[in-house]
Amino acid sequence: MDIYLVPAGRHHYGLYCEVEDRRPGPDDEATGWRAALSRRFHRGLAYLEAERRGRLAKAASAERRTRPQRLRDRALGWLAERVAEQRLLWFLRSERAVTAHHPDDMPADDAERWVRSELRRDSLRHLVWMFVDGGIYLASLPLTPIPGPNVLSLYFSFRAIGHFLSWLGARHGLRHVAWTYRPSGPLAELRRLPGMTAADQAALAHDVASRLKLRHLDRFLARMALAGP
Repeated sequence: MDIYLVPAGRHHYGLYCEVEDRRPGPDDEATGWRAALSRRFHRGLAYLEAERRGRLAKAASAERRTRPQRLRDRALGWLAERVAEQRLLWFLRSERAVTAHHPDDMPADDAERWVRSELRRDSLRHLVWMFVDGGIYLASLPLTPIPGPNVLSLYFSFRAIGHFLSWLGARHGLRHVAWTYRPSGPLAELRRLPGMTAADQAALAHDVASRLKLRHLDRFLARMALAGP
C-alpha cells in the first residue's frame, strides 16, 4: 500500500492514498461480527462510489435534472466526500507493510514522527466520535416505529461504524504496520500552491498528479485548501 504525505504549505500535511479500486481485502474471507460489519460497510462504499461516478458523468452531459434529483445528487456527493476522508484508515486495517512517500525536502525521521503523530490523533478523535455518534444512534432508536425510514438512526449508525473502522485502522497502523519512507520530488513542488493563482494551482496539481499516477489528487488538494491548516 502506498500513502502520500501531501503538503499544504510549509508545516501542514494530509495523508492520501487511492484505494477505491483495490481488490477486497482479507475481511472478505474472515468470519465473525467484525468481518460481517466490514463486508456490509464496504458494500455500502461500493454503492456510494458507483453513485459518485454516475453523478460526475451526468454532470458532464447535457441531461436536464429535476430538483429532487439534484438534491439527491448533492446529498450523495457530500456523503461520498466524507467517505473519502476516512477510506485510508479503513483499508489500513488489513495492511502489514506500507510505503509512505514524503516531500524530498522533509527528512525521513520527520516524516515518520509526523505519520505516527497523525495516527495517534486520528485514533483518539475517531474513538471519541464513535461513542458520540453511537450514543445518538441509540437515542434515535425509539423513533423506529414511526412510519417511513428512520433517517436519523441510519445516518448516525453509518457514522458510528465509520469511526469504529477508522479507529481500528489508526491503531493497527501504529502497532502492526511496517513503514518504509521514500522521498518524492513532485510532492515537494506542491508547497508552492498557496502563493499561486487558482489557474496555476490547478495546472500544478494536475501535473503532479499525472507524474505520480494519482487520478484524484487534485480533488484531495481542493478539500485540504477548504479545510485550512
